[in-house]
Amino acid sequence: MSTPPHPQPQALQTVTQTPCQVTAVLKPSDIRPPRADEVPEGFWAITVGQEVGVFYRWADVAERTNFVSGNVQKGYPSFQQALTAYAVKYDEGRVRAVPLPGGPFWPSPPESSPNIPSPVDSSASSDSHDLWSQLEDLTETMSQL
Repeated sequence: MSTPPHPQPQALQTVTQTPCQVTAVLKPSDIRPPRADEVPEGFWAITVGQEVGVFYRWADVAERTNFVSGNVQKGYPSFQQALTAYAVKYDEGRVRAVPLPGGPFWPSPPESSPNIPSPVDSSASSDSHDLWSQLEDLTETMSQL
């Protein structure tokens, strides 16, 4: 059984800003057709989803579009037609990667990312003053990102 085909990030141009994360959007020229040993179920262009590109299995499409508000995906009879549709939306600036926080497509934080403290430290007292102090610290940390 082969691994599910999906675009591999190679050269990136556009990014979508999500809270504290940056998600790559593939250029159309970086999307490859299925390998010779793969038998596609079909050809779907995803232009708004957790991951975007051209995909060859419905399960891959569903995984990347379910629960994404405003997702956009469409099936095409050939790879070239799906790629052309993706390229048109890309050129119009209408391709958006919107991974769900904590989901399988949510990017890992960069190694240099500051360690953001939890708003509630289990060792801290639960009185109102401590909670407000922690909230102020968190607000200050977030404003510096």
